[in-house]
Amino acid sequence: MRRGTTTRRAISALVALGCVGGLGAAVAGCSSRPGPTPTPTPTVTEEPTPSSTPTPTPTPDASVKPERPEAMDVADSAGAEAAAVYFLQLFPYVAATGDLADWRALSHPECIYCASVATGVEEIFAAGNHSVGGLVSISSVVSAEIDPGRWWSVDVELVESPSVTVDGAGNVVEEFPDTKTYRMTLAVVYETEHWVVRELSHELVG
Repeated sequence: MRRGTTTRRAISALVALGCVGGLGAAVAGCSSRPGPTPTPTPTVTEEPTPSSTPTPTPTPDASVKPERPEAMDVADSAGAEAAAVYFLQLFPYVAATGDLADWRALSHPECIYCASVATGVEEIFAAGNHSVGGLVSISSVVSAEIDPGRWWSVDVELVESPSVTVDGAGNVVEEFPDTKTYRMTLAVVYETEHWVVRELSHELVG
């Protein structure tokens, strides 16, 4: 097995390392049911009108650091949820840039998952590679206070987008074409005036 494959899979779902491919975050899938059949409407031909050139929508870039939520400044349930979300949003950023400063600051010394992700990122960059893509979208966050004012359990539903690992010349080393959906639970602790993630578990649901 190629080293690049092992490392990227371990990182790619935060999941594979921790327990999202990637940060190991998860988002619940949505179900839909058929709606009423729309009533056909007459086709009306109109003369085209001049319009300005449309502005292209910027492509999300995993190398752009996510913004730290202000809610993290308070030791309450909202702060615990914000810390969990920020932690998961950092994964594609650290895999794209190798900048592990905030990731380590949010990692409890005994968090095995946190350390595994950091090690995987270091291996990728030591090989001259980096990740592109893999952004996460979080649809649901629910917390429960376990130890008042100190310890929360945070359930997160998250979707991780496709990604690739490329070398320094931009050549694709590894491809991860699937969108993955995860359900994750994080133990988030407030100690010494800051938040840390103590542990993380996950379930691939789609």
